[in-house]
Amino acid sequence: MLAEIDAELAAEAAVRRRAPERVTGAVLLLGGAVSWVAALVLMIDKLFLLENPGAQLGCDINPFISCGDVMSTWQAATFGIPNMAIGLAGYAIMACIGSLLLSGAQLPRWFSWATLGGMTFAFGFIQFLAISAIFVIKALCPWCMLVWLMTAPMFFAVLARTIESGTWRAPAPLAAVLRHWVVLSIAWYALVVLAILAGFWRQWLYMVGLG
Repeated sequence: MLAEIDAELAAEAAVRRRAPERVTGAVLLLGGAVSWVAALVLMIDKLFLLENPGAQLGCDINPFISCGDVMSTWQAATFGIPNMAIGLAGYAIMACIGSLLLSGAQLPRWFSWATLGGMTFAFGFIQFLAISAIFVIKALCPWCMLVWLMTAPMFFAVLARTIESGTWRAPAPLAAVLRHWVVLSIAWYALVVLAILAGFWRQWLYMVGLG
């Protein structure tokens, strides 16, 4: 009888331990899938522009909401190849990792570090692209912003999982903050909104007739 109770308690504890893994898996699968679709649309649009220079894209809404304007800059191919090609590969990999976590697979420590490394690169690259779009290019790409939207929670969820699993033994105060990946994602969204309001302030005033 006691052995059965111990087994049930151990099983319940295992389920509780896996819960954060499954949440992270769901975030990676959803975020990776949505970002992959966005990258695919951007790649199709890029090929269309190469065949039809000067053509208007469906997301070319006005002078400061325009995928075409963003695609024509060097930042759209930062490493010499279109950014969307990197996204197609990278987000497909993250979606696969998400599927593994959802299935309950136990990933080795090095794999957790590799996943965090990949998401850190993606999140850092997103910062560069967002800052460039808002303050340098002065144009926003809706599909690009969808990728931004997905990448932030993917990064923060993976970071939190790395701490929860004991892979990274961060200092207690830092770990306490980084575990709140939802709050961190929302805070990042707020910063992006503020940056867009600041970067396009004159355009917003013009749109409402105050410019």
